[in-house]
Amino acid sequence: MNEYKCYQEISSKVYKKADWKRQYLLFAIILFAIGGLFLIKAPDIEACIVTAIAVAFGFGFINKMFNSLQIDMNNERIIQKSSLLARTQIIAFSDIQNFNISNNIYVLVLISSAYALVERKGKSKYILLGQSFMNSKHTQQLLLETERIIGRR
Repeated sequence: MNEYKCYQEISSKVYKKADWKRQYLLFAIILFAIGGLFLIKAPDIEACIVTAIAVAFGFGFINKMFNSLQIDMNNERIIQKSSLLARTQIIAFSDIQNFNISNNIYVLVLISSAYALVERKGKSKYILLGQSFMNSKHTQQLLLETERIIGRR
């Protein structure tokens, strides 16, 4: 049996991405605290707007907290759900063209995202596999292990 940092084997040849919910919850709590601080310090219209924006982004992080990824080697497919409100997508290994990492800096936060380029019905589309905040090494490890599990590395 292989030891992976980003995946857990939940049954024979079925791997589930390890839980990274704490990072989403931490950022949501920070945003809620910032919004509350602005509202307490200066309860005017500008503070209400900043609070509303911070709370909206906080709820966005909570929505992303419920993402999931499974690799089913028995049926040669990836089952992905990028957030609580997103629909589940089933990706056949044969549809995957390649993997990609995107590093973006928003204000002071580095968000590193792992994508799979999938071609379906003649159209290319990027499917989110996972994200990591402030550390792109976790995302690189996720992609390396994904490629190793499905036999591309």
